[in-house]
Amino acid sequence: MCIIIDANRLGDFLTEPPKPDVCPVREWLMRGGTLAYSTGGKFATEMGRRARERLRQYVRDGRARQVPHSQIAEDVRGLSGRIRSNDPHVLALARFSGARVLYTGDNDFIQDFKDKAIIARPRGSVYSGAGNAGLLSASLCRRTRRKRNRRN
Repeated sequence: MCIIIDANRLGDFLTEPPKPDVCPVREWLMRGGTLAYSTGGKFATEMGRRARERLRQYVRDGRARQVPHSQIAEDVRGLSGRIRSNDPHVLALARFSGARVLYTGDNDFIQDFKDKAIIARPRGSVYSGAGNAGLLSASLCRRTRRKRNRRN
């Protein structure tokens, strides 16, 4: 199970005590959900020191998966110019990781994430608050490493 949290909601996610809309996401992560994020692009530059440290802790705890920007850079370039939002790096992350739930408040980004020409099989869903908690169990992350074939 996997979710992407846009930079415009990351502050809400990290606030102590958490805001009511964030509580289901945090609880879901504690039950085995995974947060996917990338190490490059605009998201990385928008993120503050505190957010970086919290994400590193989630990685250490097995609650987050960091995808190096180098693994999605080509897709980022391919998406630029085809989308409404200024978030090609996060869309590329969703396509690469298989994450199909996004927590954001950016209307252009929501339209891109729900566009079947960009995110398909399955289509993307947007978590906008506690009322959408049911979406959290429906998003799977793909493994980023390929399994090696063993010869017997």
